[in-house]
Amino acid sequence: MITQKMLQQKRIKSVIIDNGEEAIEHLKENQYDLVLMDVHLPGINGTEATKEIRKFDTKTPIIALTAISLNENREILLSYGMDEVIMKPFVPEEFYEIIFGFLAKTEE
Repeated sequence: MITQKMLQQKRIKSVIIDNGEEAIEHLKENQYDLVLMDVHLPGINGTEATKEIRKFDTKTPIIALTAISLNENREILLSYGMDEVIMKPFVPEEFYEIIFGFLAKTEE
């Protein structure tokens, strides 16, 4: 919810999907400029969901949102098809810089 409020402050529209299975199905039917993927989702987690999404969508940027644990690291998350990793808690300015950087690329 905090992330959604931050996006709203910058007039970025967003849709919240509650679990990995729904995210996969939703992205099969809808197109977005960017996906913020929580790594720790109920059901299929964010890394597995990303791997499945990459089977039918290789272009939409997917950014991992995670409080990286000892079992995770940036390289592993990127290996699942994510384009970037934002670690929670994040600095708002850095969050916006990454988001706007990817959004600018999708406009090209």
